[in-house]
Amino acid sequence: MTTRPVTLALGGGGARGIAHLGVIEVLIDHGFEIERIVGVSMGSLAGAIYAFEPDIKQAQQRALDYLLSQSFQEHQHTLFGASPKGNEENSGGLFSWYDRVKKYLRANHLFHRVIRTPSLLPGVVLRDVVDQLLPDADISEAAIPLCVVAVDLRSGHNMLLEKGSLRDAVRGSSSLPGIFPPVEFDDLLLCDVGVFYSLPTTVARSYTSQCLVAVDVSSGLQPITTCETALDVLMRMDEIGESLFRKHVRDEADLVIEPAVANIEWFDFSDPEKLIAAGRRAGERAIAKLAAKFE
Repeated sequence: MTTRPVTLALGGGGARGIAHLGVIEVLIDHGFEIERIVGVSMGSLAGAIYAFEPDIKQAQQRALDYLLSQSFQEHQHTLFGASPKGNEENSGGLFSWYDRVKKYLRANHLFHRVIRTPSLLPGVVLRDVVDQLLPDADISEAAIPLCVVAVDLRSGHNMLLEKGSLRDAVRGSSSLPGIFPPVEFDDLLLCDVGVFYSLPTTVARSYTSQCLVAVDVSSGLQPITTCETALDVLMRMDEIGESLFRKHVRDEADLVIEPAVANIEWFDFSDPEKLIAAGRRAGERAIAKLAAKFE
């Protein structure tokens, strides 16, 4: 079979990003060669898992073993109370991230954390996830060339990380601003730019003039009924801005694959196998269109 190389742009979306591993499986099974991965936020973590473990079945199993482990379940409990499946308060559906942040900010003791500490939540959880799933290696050592996208808070510049500590780069790319602490990386202070730039297609396009496949695992912009406070308005405008920009950058890709995971909250890792399966289904739906681009 003639080589069919593709560059992947893997978007952010928290737990929804586990679906990237299902999409990659289908591309490999159908004979496409992944020549480079560009990832932001959770896309950087999923992409790095595969870039350093280019046996997709082993990469998936590595992720599943950890996400279903007691250690990770304890982290979920620490951060969000009872796990999503057992939380009676959430019986009518999980709180959206938007609503959860408002609840945090309205709690007096957490308000003091906002003004006195660099983040609402401790960085130990994100560090443990990255340390368990990724090797202590340099980004440049990846079996498949990898670019981790983050923002440097000091300079305000978008950073394309191709060398340096893999773990620190991915933690920085995944550190939601204000939620997890920013990460020191050489002389940079890294943070997740995925809250604005959740689909790194323009960066990925700079690496290739051939086939660029983007995987979008965003939740989409949901309608709301009211904005009662200044915080509501500011957060809503952030959501709208990210949605509008994502629509703009999608045009850079030759194909956008969208796993049906929009209804999954960013923190709900309770069923990673379901997320991988959603990625597989989305990949299978897109294969004919992708193959046609090489005819």
